[in-house]
Amino acid sequence: MAILESRTKTGTSWAKESLALFKLSPKKWLLLALVYVSLFMMLPSLPGFQVLAIVTVLIWPVFITLAMRMYKNAEYNNTENISDLIAVVQPKITTLMLLGLACLFYGVVVNYFLSADIQRLAIFTQANAEMSESQLASLLQKMMPFLLKLTLFLIPLIMATWFAPMLIAFNNYSLIKAIKSSIAGFLQYMIAMAVAWLLITIGIVTLMLLVGVLVGVIGAMMPAIAQLFMSFLVFGCLLLASALMLAFQYVSYRDVFRAAQLHSS
Repeated sequence: MAILESRTKTGTSWAKESLALFKLSPKKWLLLALVYVSLFMMLPSLPGFQVLAIVTVLIWPVFITLAMRMYKNAEYNNTENISDLIAVVQPKITTLMLLGLACLFYGVVVNYFLSADIQRLAIFTQANAEMSESQLASLLQKMMPFLLKLTLFLIPLIMATWFAPMLIAFNNYSLIKAIKSSIAGFLQYMIAMAVAWLLITIGIVTLMLLVGVLVGVIGAMMPAIAQLFMSFLVFGCLLLASALMLAFQYVSYRDVFRAAQLHSS
């Protein structure tokens, strides 16, 4: 019981500290989130750019270590330019990209096991381009097992990579040791991780609901711009969520691996 209470307090603290870090420089973190969303979510999904998905997976650990260094600098009021940041990460770029390669391989394996589900959903969607309410309900029913399988496959990946990039770049861990330590750290602080994630998610969802009410009011007065305004605000919420999750990743790493020094000298 004492451990549960302690981990819950830790998770609550992480959520608060993530928000406090964001407040230090909101414009910078939203810009960082824009780069993150553009590189790792939007660009690979554009028609003709799917091949870039491979590249983005490979460089994702490098980006994360640079982002964590930036959050560390903000917390401790350190100043580093881009060349300084790159110099810190450069000696470990090969190992970081090997981590990205491992993620890519895992993604191929997951895609192999889920390919039949994906194909069935694609066929159903194409056959029912304009869905009735009953067809939509049927699609959602068909998607639930797929989403459950996908979640079960993603959890080990998240656990293995949540701390691994920083452990490689800042703690001089080998690839295998970093992955094993990331999983161990995640499992040890699973309750705290879940609490922090839940609080941040609730905050973002609440903000989006408020945005929805605001857009509804604007739509009643100016219907022509309501949809555009809604898209803009939803995208802004996505950037905020990404910035807060990156801050949460830094804060949790800092505390779980407190003995590690993020090259503070």
